[in-house]
Amino acid sequence: MASASKKITTSGSSRTIAARGRVALIVILVFMLLLCVRFAYLMLADPADYRTAALDQYTSSVTIPAKRGSILANDGTTELAVSATVYNCFISPADIKSVAEESQNEEDITREELLNNIADGLARILTVEKSEIIEKGNRTASKYQIIKKFLTETEEAAVRAFISENDYETIIHLEETTKRYYRYGSFASHLLGFTGSDNQGLSGLELTYNEYLAGVDGRSIKAADAYGNELDSGVGSSYIPATNGLNVVTTVDWTIQNTVEKYIEQAYIEHMPKGRVECIVMDVTNGELLASAIYPSYDLNNYNTLSPYYQGLYDSYIGTVDERSKERTRLLYEMWNNTIATQTYEPGSTFKIITSAIALEEGKISYENSSFSCVGATIVAGTKIRCHKTSGHGTQTFSEAIVNSCNPAFIQIGGAIGNSIFKKYFDEFGYTQTSGSDIAGEVSSIYYATENTQFETLELAVYSFGQTFKVTPLQHLRAVSTVANGGYLVVPHAVKALVDDNGNVVKTFEYETDRQVISTETCDKIITALTNSTKNAAVSGYNVVSKTGTSEKRDTKPENDYISSCVTFAPAEDPKIAILVLVDDPQGGQHFGSAVAAPIVSNILTEVLPHLGIAPNHSADTETTVSGYVGQSVANAKTLIENAGLKCIVRGEGETVIEQLPAEGTVISTNGVVILYTEGAEISANVKVPDVRNMSPTAAIKAIINSNLNVSVKGIFNGDYTNCKVVSQSVLAGEYVLPGTVIELEFLYDEAIE
Repeated sequence: MASASKKITTSGSSRTIAARGRVALIVILVFMLLLCVRFAYLMLADPADYRTAALDQYTSSVTIPAKRGSILANDGTTELAVSATVYNCFISPADIKSVAEESQNEEDITREELLNNIADGLARILTVEKSEIIEKGNRTASKYQIIKKFLTETEEAAVRAFISENDYETIIHLEETTKRYYRYGSFASHLLGFTGSDNQGLSGLELTYNEYLAGVDGRSIKAADAYGNELDSGVGSSYIPATNGLNVVTTVDWTIQNTVEKYIEQAYIEHMPKGRVECIVMDVTNGELLASAIYPSYDLNNYNTLSPYYQGLYDSYIGTVDERSKERTRLLYEMWNNTIATQTYEPGSTFKIITSAIALEEGKISYENSSFSCVGATIVAGTKIRCHKTSGHGTQTFSEAIVNSCNPAFIQIGGAIGNSIFKKYFDEFGYTQTSGSDIAGEVSSIYYATENTQFETLELAVYSFGQTFKVTPLQHLRAVSTVANGGYLVVPHAVKALVDDNGNVVKTFEYETDRQVISTETCDKIITALTNSTKNAAVSGYNVVSKTGTSEKRDTKPENDYISSCVTFAPAEDPKIAILVLVDDPQGGQHFGSAVAAPIVSNILTEVLPHLGIAPNHSADTETTVSGYVGQSVANAKTLIENAGLKCIVRGEGETVIEQLPAEGTVISTNGVVILYTEGAEISANVKVPDVRNMSPTAAIKAIINSNLNVSVKGIFNGDYTNCKVVSQSVLAGEYVLPGTVIELEFLYDEAIE
């Protein structure tokens, strides 16, 4: 019985095992079937996506940054903004971990110790906080953590040495990129604008033309194993080269821009305005902006750093930490703001050019026969409006009225025009829309329609002399320049072409120049009336057309704050350029445009007109150019000097001239002095410069000449020495100089014209 029982138990166990085996076999078969179905699905249903996913696991992609195009001056060669090759430094936390794990048996260094060594070195070289490097190094899943962008050459060399000395080739990396550099720092800063850390334009021309300048980044894709080693198969490897950006050729003339910036800074220092000094120089024939400048400016290479002026405002600001942070941001935006296009102002009496053009064009007044009376004030719709000359101008012709800048006369002219005609031309001259320029952020004007206000008799009266409406400097220069070019409304712009790296023109920009607003005859009459009308804007040897303005700022809290301005066309015979200067709220007692803005125009045009190849149409008969006398006999040289109307002084007992002062080619006044030196004579700076400030021209020149010095006169118009005085001298009083040194005297006429 026992044997039988055992047999039955064994047989039952065998059946159980067999059953389990069949179940296992079935499970395996089902599993294999499911795998086959899955493989079939992957291969047949959506192979592309899964192949891509697989490639992503063993391929790495590197962006190849495009080189941003350069910004060039109007000569096509002078670089204003360029992109240079620099390097970013990054670390691979994943590789730091791998290297530490692999070195456990050799150097017994932990990941933390390795990271600490790396952080020590990079913090020292790159002046980056060590804690920041460690924090990034702890992101062990990452192979790319930027430590610092845009390394200097010194930093790059030091990092390379650090990598080499410590065998950190797989841990610390340098990647090539580009950084924007501005060759001349603050030069044309508000016009050019700047780029961010990603090399994308953020303001100015950098922003307007970003799509052309930026280029297109390339990519390098390579197959690599889990350790980053390149695979030999080449599967998935490709290279797409970067397309560099195009170069922008601006309309900016380097010399003119530099001249403008020099003199507006000088004016800022002299008048210390509460606002800015601004200047635009435009080619009236096509709207090209030859210069556009604002002072205070800022350094484009350090655009996030407040310039000294704005830093001073920030330092004086009192507030909490959060408030000071917000104030700093506000000041940065204010510093960057190109108010030539983004801020409006009341143009004041410079708008009388437009009122005159409308009246003459429509035949509402006669250039030859109309007359206008002024008793010092006039009443319009119950409101008394005063003239800047409280005693009045009496009866005036049109040309006298515009030169006198008489408000009552222009109220009469505005009344003759009438509301509907005035509104029509206000639009025709471009005041009801932006100028269409390529200047980023340009705003439109503020006038009766935008303010939903009436435009009746009183409004017409004050509009006629440029008050109670606001325009941008860019709009206004565009409008008044129609008088300079024969009546055509041009579009101001700062870029004329795009070129590739070989200098080939890829694209040009065309702007409308054939829209005539007024006739050439009307333009000629206004030019005739205003030629050399502002003595302080006069330029020796040239005839220029000028109109000054002194507009009250009506929307600000302080009273008696003004914008002093001057607009000028030159040369009067055939205007090529127009220039507008604004000084926002000058201090120091002077606020009339004729006294503040006009001299800036004169200084700028004195250098700009010869630079443009515009020859003077007459020479100043009060100046002469010194000839060369070295090597000649003293007797002969003395005769020649005296025949030229100059005083001659001989130093030494020799018979031959071995040196002279001033040097050959120096321009001096016709009654100046030339000192001849012979053998044995000592040349020393032994002449004390007198103080001639506030003197009349006659007294000042006499004092300089009597000191055996020479004079160069600036600001005197056509030899008119009346009603003007010296406002500055090129060498400070009390300094000792060589005999014959030329002292430049700048004169200012007392012209209280609005």
